[in-house]
Amino acid sequence: MTACRLGTLLVLAGILGPATARGQEPLALDTAVRTVLAQNASLRAARAAASEAGERVTAARSGYFPRVSVAESWQRGDQPVYVFSSLLSARNFTAADFTLDALNHPDPVGFFQTRFGVEQLVFDFGRQGASAGAASLHRDIATLTVDQAAADLALAATRVFGEVLNAQSAARASRESLTAAREDLARAERRRDAGVATEADVLALKVHVADVEQQAIQAEGTAAIARAELNRLMGTPVDREFVATPPPDVELAESPSLTALLSEAEAGRPELRRAALQERLAESGRQEARAAYLPSVAARGVFDVAGTAFDDRATSWIVGAEVRWSFSTGGAEVAGARAASHALARARAEREDARAAIHLDVVRALRGLEAARARVVAGRAGVAEALESQRIIRDRFDAGIASVNDVLRASTAVLDAEASRTSALVDAVVHEAMLDRAIGRTRQ
Repeated sequence: MTACRLGTLLVLAGILGPATARGQEPLALDTAVRTVLAQNASLRAARAAASEAGERVTAARSGYFPRVSVAESWQRGDQPVYVFSSLLSARNFTAADFTLDALNHPDPVGFFQTRFGVEQLVFDFGRQGASAGAASLHRDIATLTVDQAAADLALAATRVFGEVLNAQSAARASRESLTAAREDLARAERRRDAGVATEADVLALKVHVADVEQQAIQAEGTAAIARAELNRLMGTPVDREFVATPPPDVELAESPSLTALLSEAEAGRPELRRAALQERLAESGRQEARAAYLPSVAARGVFDVAGTAFDDRATSWIVGAEVRWSFSTGGAEVAGARAASHALARARAEREDARAAIHLDVVRALRGLEAARARVVAGRAGVAEALESQRIIRDRFDAGIASVNDVLRASTAVLDAEASRTSALVDAVVHEAMLDRAIGRTRQ
């Protein structure tokens, strides 16, 4: 059997073997990522926060429109000023009410009043506009936070999926190695009985079998923990059973242009767009702080329906305008303007830092992907060579020209080669996800 054919069979076994193990449900990486993006609780919370921020935009923009108030009240009493004003408002004041006794000791009066009020902000030198603009920016930032959370979760799901693959591979390799070790032990026992091997050889293989059994148990436990973590990310019961389906092997390919990737990252990364919005938000805060030095103008009107009986009332109205202009003697407005300027400087520095960090993410992910792909290709050849070497050494052991230590070393080499190949394949998948994350591509 050639090395190429051995490698092909190994890949097929890796793809088909887990799907049929214990009749468990197969789970592909794309399916896992889609489930995470659809069902993860933290992502649902981020989406709810974005919706909340959207409603706050409507609330902030309502300041442009008139504010209407309606009040219905009733009072009764004999307090002189109250009785005088109530009779006058109801248009029921008579000459008899001017007598000294009536003014000093009026009879109790009930007063019904319905008041409709309207107030409209006319001008405030940009304070209302800055407030509404800030709310819109907060909404856009919340939306980008959802995009960032989704990208982070997609990468996290890929990492955990890789951990499941590694654990499954280790468990499968340990089981296969355990079978082979038991066959080697039986072979050694036959050769001992035939007088061509020693009891020490048999004991060495027994120790090897026990060690491989321990590795298999540990690998199964690690796989169960990784599956539980992936289930948590997917929003499914943590004890749900599945078998992760390995992705197809990768091949060496020409790396994309780093310059093009950096340009795509600057356009696509939600963190950089969010940093730009944070800078705009700081600028809006500075404008609002400067507007605090200037007055605001509002117009208002009141329509009043009042009387001493519920069904007998008189109407009245008042219109007017107001200029509000207040200053803090402790310098609050000055301090607020300075703080807003510092906030703008901080936002600009954070944007520059985010840009540099994103460039580093792209370089790290690209170079890691290139190295992982090269390791996959080398790992395939390493597994085929280890399997062929193990076959040759076992034949030599049967012929009595190889020692038990040679058999143990060959068995360990197969395990190491398979673990290395699987680790390289998982690294390639993870670094591909990291590159997508680094340049802002959405994984669906």
